Amino acid sequence: MHNIFRAYDVRGIYPEEVNEELAYNIGVAFARFLGKGTIAVGMDARPSGNALKKEVICGLREEGMHVIDIGMVPTPLLYFSVAYYKLNGGIMITASHNPKEYNGFKFVREQGVSLSYESGIGEIKRMVLNGVEGRGLKGGLEKRNVGEDYVNFITKLVKMDKALSIVLDAGNGIAGIVAEKIFKRLGVETECIYCEPDGNFPNHMADPLKKETLRDLQRKVKEMHADLGIAYDGDGDRVGFVDENGNVFDNNLAFALLIIDTLKKKRGRIVYEVSCSRLIEDVIKRYNGTGVLSRVGHSYIQRKMVEDACLLGGETSGHYYFSDAYGYDDGILASAKIVEILSTSKESMSTMLSKLPRYYTSEDTRIKCPDEVKFKVVEDIKRRVEGKYRIIDIDGVKVLLDNGWFLIRASNTQPAIVLRWETMKREDFNKIGEFAKKLISQSIKALTS
Repeated sequence: MHNIFRAYDVRGIYPEEVNEELAYNIGVAFARFLGKGTIAVGMDARPSGNALKKEVICGLREEGMHVIDIGMVPTPLLYFSVAYYKLNGGIMITASHNPKEYNGFKFVREQGVSLSYESGIGEIKRMVLNGVEGRGLKGGLEKRNVGEDYVNFITKLVKMDKALSIVLDAGNGIAGIVAEKIFKRLGVETECIYCEPDGNFPNHMADPLKKETLRDLQRKVKEMHADLGIAYDGDGDRVGFVDENGNVFDNNLAFALLIIDTLKKKRGRIVYEVSCSRLIEDVIKRYNGTGVLSRVGHSYIQRKMVEDACLLGGETSGHYYFSDAYGYDDGILASAKIVEILSTSKESMSTMLSKLPRYYTSEDTRIKCPDEVKFKVVEDIKRRVEGKYRIIDIDGVKVLLDNGWFLIRASNTQPAIVLRWETMKREDFNKIGEFAKKLISQSIKALTS
């Protein structure tokens, strides 16, 4: 059970690791962590969601909490509900982009601020492992449809200058229905594929980081001669994009467009994480912004958004954060903002992207490594490179080279080491990648043999 409590959520296989008993205990523990108040509870489309939601609500109510059941919604709507209705906290039952066998829990406190392991999940874990039992109180329970308030809120943040056509692929996650409603209200011609919620994910995994999941979207964009393709993950807090030619483009490019749009309107701080491309630093400097560096993870980025009063935040994984939407990550709002940017330009998406600085950036490479060893591997590599290279160690170890960089991190959600690298010249790309992989394999072998 120890390993299901992660850096910014709880996640595991149902029912072996995440089950009704755990859900009840988490409800009790979260209620005690917050103390008192009103809590929103939502779930994604996974088949196990209803049973887990029932027990979470039971645990919360037995500690005297008033619970608002907001039903099956994207994660951003849970965050929105807590902030917009000024609630004391919320629990989202979701395993995000993980396969159907998984489920889990995300936590927020007042103002929709996500908990990390350090700011609350660790304490919830301690209570659950030590054993908790509800006090038998009877907190209130109500059901609330928050969808219309959310749609109204988002559409007021987006201004369209011209008509566009887009294709949405929700991967049978929960984001498609809400996103389609928003875009149609904005006057965007919208075609949907796999927008019917089905937590068995029958067509493909709802994970836009995996390019193979975007093939149907790519084909549909070209077939429809659409201006843009948009793909969401299972719970709608991450998003990926396809240009008008059916080409997938990197999330750093989407983030760069959002930064330019934001800083043209108002000078301020932009928070980004250690795996972001150097492109992000270049764009922030070019448009007179101030960069704020963070470790990877929505809880950490959101905290920086609040503490440093940042205008915008982003991650390579496709999470984007907006100060005018309470600072939480919202894939649906991010997609609407990208569509807005495209609508105000005379250029196509591919043309806009071609004018951005070019770097050669790898995708995340995940190298299997036992959970009990992965953090030791990172520390071992840090010791081996320290003094030889410039490093950044706020999250794993990022090694800065004259011709690029590489980042080695322990995955927050899987038994794996995550490697990412980038170069300024194509001819250096394979060299840096192989050098970093060799460091990782040597360390894993030394620590597991």
